[in-house]
Amino acid sequence: VTVLVKNKKLVLGTWQKIFFYEGDGPRIRKIFVNIFSNGEET
Repeated sequence: VTVLVKNKKLVLGTWQKIFFYEGDGPRIRKIFVNIFSNGEET
């Protein structure tokens, strides 16, 4: 998944949302996050 962040906020369209659905019961998960920047501070 790729999301845009500007001024420390997610940039989403009017009808866009991000959610996580757990339909298989809770379990331990590992989450990996990569942050890329173009070098500009906004």
